[in-house]
Amino acid sequence: MEQSYMLYKYLGGFAALASAGAWAFGSLFLKKLGDEISPFGVNLGKCVIGCFYLGIILLLVGIKPVSNQAFWFLGLSGLLGITLGDTFFVKSLVYLGPRLALLLGTLGPIITVVLAVVFLKERPALLTWLGIFITIIGVSWVIWERSSKQGTDKNRALGIKYGLLSTFCSSVAIIFAKVGVANVSALQATFIRLAWGGIALVFWGIANRRLKNWMNPYRDIRLLKLAFFCVFIGIFGGFFLFLFSLKYIGASSATTLNCTTPLFILPIAAFALKEKITLRIIAGTVIAVFGVILIFAG
Repeated sequence: MEQSYMLYKYLGGFAALASAGAWAFGSLFLKKLGDEISPFGVNLGKCVIGCFYLGIILLLVGIKPVSNQAFWFLGLSGLLGITLGDTFFVKSLVYLGPRLALLLGTLGPIITVVLAVVFLKERPALLTWLGIFITIIGVSWVIWERSSKQGTDKNRALGIKYGLLSTFCSSVAIIFAKVGVANVSALQATFIRLAWGGIALVFWGIANRRLKNWMNPYRDIRLLKLAFFCVFIGIFGGFFLFLFSLKYIGASSATTLNCTTPLFILPIAAFALKEKITLRIIAGTVIAVFGVILIFAG
């Protein structure tokens, strides 16, 4: 029994890290989409394509009954984390670029830990708190290395504002998701969250008479293919793996491990964008990894 528990704990931790890597890879392509499509259009397209992917899989593996409580909690999580949080994130990504936009996401664990302690009655060990703190310091140090070069002051201010809003919405959404996913498969939970997020965006677009403008860019086959690829990475690498980790480890630890995304973007940036990896970046990476080890130890 103890061995089984530890196995799922480590699988949950690995899933959170794998999710972080997927988000790093996907953010590069999401930025390209955001440069040509409005953030609302990007997010709605992601929800529609994501439901398409997951719907096919659910038809193959079967759909299990979901309690009313789980349905509503996952729905609220989708409204906050996807309708609002992801839209704000795309806005931040466009204004700041992946490096600084992802940095702001490292503030998420602070909010999530507080919410998890207050509402979920989680009691992270002292070593976990220390690991969370060290991981945030290491990740922040890595990302700030070049953040000063990103965009104009006005764009930077707007990007930071949207980034903070995204982080807050996503952190609250995680608490709702933690409750909702308790007795629901990660696959179904992801579908429910995406469906709620997408439906809310459709109503939002209709109310503002912007829905057609949001979706028109997808007539370009190049953008449509990019969107399908981007969503594939985000759905199966990001959402699904993160919800799996949330199911088997605490919300605070899962969120912190998932916030190592900025570290994963470094090798991607080095090879794809030909960016120079400095000693400061290497040092920050070592510090952050040490923090992750402490989180596991806690």
